[in-house]
Amino acid sequence: MINAIEQTLHEGGATLWALLMLAVAIYAILYKLWMMLAETQREVAAQTWIHSKRVDKALPWQQTAPDRREIQRSYAAMELDQMARIERRLPFVAVLVSTAPLIGLMGTVLGMLITFSGMAIGNAAPIDTVSTGISKALVTTQAGLVIAIPAAFLLGLLKRRTQSVHLELQQQLHAKLAEVAADPQS
Repeated sequence: MINAIEQTLHEGGATLWALLMLAVAIYAILYKLWMMLAETQREVAAQTWIHSKRVDKALPWQQTAPDRREIQRSYAAMELDQMARIERRLPFVAVLVSTAPLIGLMGTVLGMLITFSGMAIGNAAPIDTVSTGISKALVTTQAGLVIAIPAAFLLGLLKRRTQSVHLELQQQLHAKLAEVAADPQS
């Protein structure tokens, strides 16, 4: 098993190592974003954004329910602090994910160059040179796709969950504003 991995890494060359480093970066960022979204989702479900960050007055009769402006400020703070923190990183991850097949394609081109240079030597081209180039071409192409396809799927799920949490946050805002508007004491 270890010999097969070593052989594959050797066949893929520097291109495969670049793909492996890219894979680590992609999946580390996706994991971090997933954890950030899970934390935000818990806060939205608990409706912690509704509770104002202001200091309440000391005496009970001085305390007032948050007005429309305070609710909108709390919502905007949650949206800008939590949701934007996740949403602004998604395009960067999409660029990284789309880079993996391109790096695999670069390995394919390099492998084919090795193959053609081996064939250009003459009639008695060593089979090792030709097979090494084809192997490199296939290994890097496969690695690029194996990295990109699951990452693209996870990125799509992450975008969908982000939209869902954002929608839930907006629904809570509208419900709270309707509650404040219906309350005659506000």
